[in-house]
Amino acid sequence: MSKATTDLAAITDDAIEQVRYGKEHARWLAVLMTAIQGELAHGRAVLECRVSRSKDLASLGQYLADDLANYMNTRAEELQRQADAAGGE
Repeated sequence: MSKATTDLAAITDDAIEQVRYGKEHARWLAVLMTAIQGELAHGRAVLECRVSRSKDLASLGQYLADDLANYMNTRAEELQRQADAAGGE
């Protein structure tokens, strides 16, 4: 197998792993949004407490979403550079 073929196989494996990472983050965000909905709709605490907890959960969701977007953008650029380098050999 040529070096270019080996390099492209490694890049493909990395890309697949990144898609799986994104899928896992999406699952976490879905669970988090469900928790927020449940807290607001079915929580047993006083409304102000439920709203406060929901805001904290929403902040966590924003952090996870921002982190994922940044990470995926960085990895996409890195994978593109690797693919360009492998294709140019």
